[in-house]
Amino acid sequence: MIRYILPIIIVSLTAIGIWYVKDNGPEQKKRGSGKTASIVVETQPIAPKNVQLNLHSFGQIRAKTTSTLTSQVSGLVTAVNPQFVEGAFFKKGDILLTLDNRDFQSVINSAKAQLTQTQQDLALEKAKVNQAKADWERLNKNQPIPPLVSRTPQVVQAKAKVSTAHATYDQAILNFRRTKIKAPFDGRILSKSASIGDYINANSALASLMTSDTLQVRLSLKNSDLAFIDLPEQNIQQQLPASLPSVSFITNLIEPQTWRGKIVRTEASIDSNSQQLFVIGEIQQPFSAQHVDKHPLKIGQYVSADIQGKKLSNAILVNINNIYQDQFVFILQQGLITRRDIRILWQDDVTALIGKGLNSGDQLITSILSLDDEGSLAKQKTTVAKNL
Repeated sequence: MIRYILPIIIVSLTAIGIWYVKDNGPEQKKRGSGKTASIVVETQPIAPKNVQLNLHSFGQIRAKTTSTLTSQVSGLVTAVNPQFVEGAFFKKGDILLTLDNRDFQSVINSAKAQLTQTQQDLALEKAKVNQAKADWERLNKNQPIPPLVSRTPQVVQAKAKVSTAHATYDQAILNFRRTKIKAPFDGRILSKSASIGDYINANSALASLMTSDTLQVRLSLKNSDLAFIDLPEQNIQQQLPASLPSVSFITNLIEPQTWRGKIVRTEASIDSNSQQLFVIGEIQQPFSAQHVDKHPLKIGQYVSADIQGKKLSNAILVNINNIYQDQFVFILQQGLITRRDIRILWQDDVTALIGKGLNSGDQLITSILSLDDEGSLAKQKTTVAKNL
């Protein structure tokens, strides 16, 4: 009997327990919507101002003009200027090398003797002409003298021989003078390949030279920079403008130093590799006494450059740290964090020039935010505008 009643009792108790738990469970409290917390953000008022843009670039120092020093005659090097060494400076007209000139002196003497002989032959022919004319007049009065009788062909031939001898003599003197190999301009020796005792042939390369009055730097400009600089362009009829864009070259080889220069030329084509336009900057008199307190510039040395761009009025500049994805910023508008799309016209490593999206008086949020903060309430903490 108990065996049949016990399962019924267990099922009944289980059902009663389930009903009790369900009917007496904890009540869920309904919460009302609380107030949205405000975020404290730093803001900076947008204030357009007049600015001078500086465009940034970099390049390598190179010589404006390089040249290969050659000999125009052959000979043995008998003397070398002490300044004929790598890195040394020289002046235009300095004798850098001297060749053995004895053979050339012998040629001069021979050419001079030949010139003297031809001049004497010409004088003799002229005397014969005078004698022939006198004889003709005595025998054939008032008759024109024939060219053969007046020895005209012989005189022409004698004059030609004098001219040839004179040219040979002048060439001998010129070759003699060329045994003293002179500097073609003020400059510096990059490398040399001749020394005393060497025998050199005509047109042999003796040294590589560079001008010392001007150094150049080839600088690339980003495509976005081109609208903000007045490049020196000219055609055959035009001259360069009186005012060229200035450029500051910064070197860091030993310690930071600044060199002043000008942008003097724009290249004729876009570089095929970088698809950028290159301009040429020049540094005048880099080795003069006015720069004696600086470390001399070296060929191949890398420099950074700040190029003078256009002056802009009522420009809006924003620190790039306050721009998100290069597309938008956050502003504080009526107490709310609001996203504002912008259009960047130009930027460098620090600032961006805004062409559209911001207006004077807008409160730019300079605090770091996330996209989830858009639409949140914010309390304003105004900061002093930074120099951009």
